[in-house]
Amino acid sequence: MSDTEKILQFCTNLVKEMVVSGANLERVEIAATLICRAYGMKDVSLFLLSTHMSISAVGNDGTYVIRQVTIPPASIHLEKLKQLNRLSYTVVSEKPSPDDLPGLLRKACRGKGYPAWGITAARVLAMVSLCLIFGGKAPEAVIIVFVTILAEYITKGMGRLDINRLISSGITMCITTIVIMVLYTAGLCRNPKALIITVTMIFLPGIPLANAVRNLLCDHEMNGILQLMRIVIETTALGVGIVIGIYFFRGEGGLGGLDMEAVSEPLLLLLMSFLASVGFAVVFEIPPHDLWLAGAGGVLTRIVLICLPGIVPYRIIYTGVAALTAALYAEFLAGRRKDPSTYFVYPAIIPLIPGDLFYYAIGEMIYSNWDKAAGFGYQCILALAGMSIGFVVSSSVSHYMRKMRHGIRRGRNAVPGHSERSGGGQ
Repeated sequence: MSDTEKILQFCTNLVKEMVVSGANLERVEIAATLICRAYGMKDVSLFLLSTHMSISAVGNDGTYVIRQVTIPPASIHLEKLKQLNRLSYTVVSEKPSPDDLPGLLRKACRGKGYPAWGITAARVLAMVSLCLIFGGKAPEAVIIVFVTILAEYITKGMGRLDINRLISSGITMCITTIVIMVLYTAGLCRNPKALIITVTMIFLPGIPLANAVRNLLCDHEMNGILQLMRIVIETTALGVGIVIGIYFFRGEGGLGGLDMEAVSEPLLLLLMSFLASVGFAVVFEIPPHDLWLAGAGGVLTRIVLICLPGIVPYRIIYTGVAALTAALYAEFLAGRRKDPSTYFVYPAIIPLIPGDLFYYAIGEMIYSNWDKAAGFGYQCILALAGMSIGFVVSSSVSHYMRKMRHGIRRGRNAVPGHSERSGGGQ
């Protein structure tokens, strides 16, 4: 195998591992391009989707080489992503022998993770915190521990059966909703809303939405469109699961409308937001020494959501500012530490995911209160639109700054000897 083949094989494997670990496509495109450039390759062409990557180049010996790889579904592991990101910088700056590249990649992928019980405990911590934010009390906090563990085992079981993730999420949502309603009718809790809303937070695609919007604005339009279509389908599956789960319990009452007592004490909200972001940070495999930064991102986002609605009572505006705040916080830390911004932005956006509005819209539909359902649905769309706008502003600025810093151009402005292409066959 020639050196050019070894380098391109390394690039394909690196891209695959980075995307699976949670990287945005813009970052991996830059990484692969800079590595090829560092080794003096010419006519580099990169085609990148979230499920497939193809890269070709002409080596120093004049040979033309192409490599491609299928990318499996993402399984977010942010510590692994950080090590892979640093490896890409190391390869560009030091240009190790092509024979050493596979070993360096294996070493970067061997990062230590949390034990399974630790991840489960962290997910439970996050769910209990969110349940209390949505108005749950002690009985609901106890039940959400059981329901969270149940949802985890159901999801893992269907994963072993190789059931499509969209179907798996809908089925899990349906089963957990039925369990919650059975416990509610048995008198073991008073607030099934808080429980169902909290469970939706596990499955609502808030992070894929952030990535989809980023891809749309960063020259990966086809990826963004495909991700948005998947988000719509996945959200619909969750809604169907909730509808089926509570349909036969409509007569029990207490399932529609906005009448539950959500937490309003600022300090308690900040504490619960910190714990929820830290819990998800562990689930995302952020190491212990960085957990406080993950929690701080959630607190910063929550501060905006507490302060701004009293000044600007438009959901799309204050949600957008909160998303922009979370994104800028992540970009600032990423620039200082040379880590991927996703390492910090994923935990920071947890307070922004509108699980409550999504549930209210579905709940009112079940009771045929179409006007209220439309109102909550509209507010949910505004919240998602605000998130999108915030990420659009941050991503656009950071994207073009990175392009200028690394000298990556397209079309007429391409770096001499290079022809980079990505997502959507542009």
